[in-house]
Amino acid sequence: MVKFGKFLLACSVALSLLVPTAVSATASPVVSAATTSASNSDSPAAGENAPKTPTKAQKAKQKAKKKAAAKKAKKKAAKLAAKQAKAAEKKARAKAKAKPELSSGSSGKQVATLQKLLRKRGFWVSKADGKYGHSTQQAVMAVQKATGRARTGRATQGVWYELYLGTRVETDISKSKSKDKRVFEVDLSRQILNVVKDGKVLWTFNISTGSNRNYFDNGVRGYAHTPTGTFKVFLKRDYMHVAKLGPMYRPQYFRSGGWAIHGSPNIPAYPASHGCVRIANAAMDYLWGKGKLGIGSTVVVHK
Repeated sequence: MVKFGKFLLACSVALSLLVPTAVSATASPVVSAATTSASNSDSPAAGENAPKTPTKAQKAKQKAKKKAAAKKAKKKAAKLAAKQAKAAEKKARAKAKAKPELSSGSSGKQVATLQKLLRKRGFWVSKADGKYGHSTQQAVMAVQKATGRARTGRATQGVWYELYLGTRVETDISKSKSKDKRVFEVDLSRQILNVVKDGKVLWTFNISTGSNRNYFDNGVRGYAHTPTGTFKVFLKRDYMHVAKLGPMYRPQYFRSGGWAIHGSPNIPAYPASHGCVRIANAAMDYLWGKGKLGIGSTVVVHK
């Protein structure tokens, strides 16, 4: 009996411990569901805070605003560029005013300064030796031709101004269909020859082309013109070739019929040849060497 009583007591204790746990386990999901429900009821409706798609009117307004801002920025940049250009011109004029006029026969530091500036701006001079010789005179004339100044070959204040301003010759190879990296451009209107590489002018030379007149020399009759177009050098003579119409120093022919680029001691300020492209002898030596003019080279002639 005692043992049976103890057994009942043990069962009673165990039962008392199990009942609260079951109740707790049963109540927990109810509380959780209630909490979840309350949480969901406090949340905003789906999509309430999602960004709204702008209307056509709003889009147009934004586009107009951006366009106006871009226009304003462009105007501001143009104004700044104009201001800087004006300052550069003023500075160039002041420097040019302080320089003497130089011409063939001049020598000294000022001539050396001129020669260095010419080379810096891409106008070919054989060397900066401080002596105003034929090469320097030709380079100065190339500056004058390129900028529309009087073609005197004298380094006037106008020439100094262009050099201090940073004037360089621009090319328009778009007139040619050539895709060659190096092109020899003959500009008939300005009477200059440009050595162009990858669309940029490396050097500019003074030249003289066909006079556009009828001639009858040494029994030869013809019309002195330089043909336009894109050509290839197909023949060259590495010596002084004496033709019926006159001597040609180291000629390189770019069109059948006798048209060539060749050296000459006489390169006037105007078109004067029978049709060939005349260039100074020293310049022709350069083209044969470092200038890389040769068989297969592209020559573009345009007005």
